[in-house]
Amino acid sequence: MIKNKSIFAYLIISLFFPISPDLAHSVECIRSKFLFDIRPGADQPSDAAIAPNGDIYLVDGVNNRIMIFDSNGRQKFVFGTEGAAEGEFRHPLGIDISDDGNVFIADTGNHRVQVFDLKGNFLHLFAVKTEPGEKPADPVDVLASKLKNYLYVSDNDNHKIKVFNQRGNFEFQWGKFGEGAGEFRYPGILASNEFNQVFVVDVLNTRVQSFDPFGKHLDDIGSWGVLPGNLFRPKGVAIDKNNRVFVSDSYMGLIQVFTDLGRFLGVVCESNVKRKFTTPVGMVMDDKRNRLYVVEMRANKISIIEILN
Repeated sequence: MIKNKSIFAYLIISLFFPISPDLAHSVECIRSKFLFDIRPGADQPSDAAIAPNGDIYLVDGVNNRIMIFDSNGRQKFVFGTEGAAEGEFRHPLGIDISDDGNVFIADTGNHRVQVFDLKGNFLHLFAVKTEPGEKPADPVDVLASKLKNYLYVSDNDNHKIKVFNQRGNFEFQWGKFGEGAGEFRYPGILASNEFNQVFVVDVLNTRVQSFDPFGKHLDDIGSWGVLPGNLFRPKGVAIDKNNRVFVSDSYMGLIQVFTDLGRFLGVVCESNVKRKFTTPVGMVMDDKRNRLYVVEMRANKISIIEILN
């Protein structure tokens, strides 16, 4: 819960310094170059993933489908339709692709995870089970790990990270509702670094938490606020090859960058000006091309930018 003094500070800042991504101050710029947009005719897309061959997979959850594009943004094919049968979706939200080419989809409305090959052929599914007293599972994102073939699942409504193997067998879990280390208020999108550490967007606690692969809390990244290094409504997280943590703020329309230990580095800029995004949510980093793919939910597009420094 936001403390009274935080609310007071927010009101003062809002009154005298209107909230705007254009606030210049002396913020370090993480330089980027706009490459192109993909405007696929999606309706409020939520997340994206990159296949080993460079293809882009986009979750178009309102339309209950997954859209696939080549690395130049040309649409290749689509799979999925509304329903509860194998290969059908009910408002999916999150996606990840393993190194061996399995496509994992958080089939949110069906309370399950589905797995496909890179051509969209159904492989298998498993339910995200709940314990007595829990709400129906609300899986909003998935993360395929190289370590032990773990698959991490954000159970948003139950404020937990649930861990399965990639065949769907339950392994362990952590988290509960709260504001402390290792606690969540609606955990969302997931990412990992080269050390298999897990980064979780903790939406209403306005931070990203990092954990070792087994759920031990490591660090908090960001805190509530509207100034550089603060987060107002974090939604997406991506890690680059230098272990920098990119965090999208859907309300402020910015992407901020931190070290994996939580030190603020700067804001993604273009031509030395903070780059504005329209409700940025899920993101994915393509280290081979130094590209960041940003899903802009309200703009119904993916923005592809090159990270220059």
